Amino acid sequence: MKKIHVQDILDLTAYEKLRNEFRPKIMAIKNQRRIHVGPKATYLFENYDTMWYQVQEMTRAERIVEEEGIQGELNVYNELIPEKNQLSASLLIEISDVEERKSFLGKIVDLPDHTYLKVGGDKILAEFDPRQGSEDKLSSVQYVKFNLSDEQANKFQELGATIILGFDHPEYSSEHTLTPEQIEILHQDFVAD
Repeated sequence: MKKIHVQDILDLTAYEKLRNEFRPKIMAIKNQRRIHVGPKATYLFENYDTMWYQVQEMTRAERIVEEEGIQGELNVYNELIPEKNQLSASLLIEISDVEERKSFLGKIVDLPDHTYLKVGGDKILAEFDPRQGSEDKLSSVQYVKFNLSDEQANKFQELGATIILGFDHPEYSSEHTLTPEQIEILHQDFVAD
């Protein structure tokens, strides 16, 4: 999937004029790419559009106008745009009670070893960004990638394919079978240029 370049980012004035037009479109895209796995975990599968919007919002919020500053944002957010045969997501641990969330995050520090995508009979472990936590606590927002082989990517799109996102952690075990619509949306990440 293509990456975002400095020239793709609108200047603050141009973006401000178009922001109300872009926002509902991007929210609709995000809603299609949001997948709940159990009561506490939600994936938001990222792509060019979601990351472009994120960069636009960051430059707006932080009033970044210099090319160097914009490039700094791009360096961060382009990492979340999937590569060939890859899915990339923000994984959110959603627990509203602060103390309960803090306790839970301390108990699942090894969640990266228990997070997977099943494509047919193949179980693909997630790759977590090591910058998103510490040895004694996981962050409530994780950046996660699933790297598929060519064969697994082909299986992903087969008619009737069973694709499952899951966790098999002792403190959090849940699976979600993707709907045909979710499979089609995520498959676009493999074929987009």
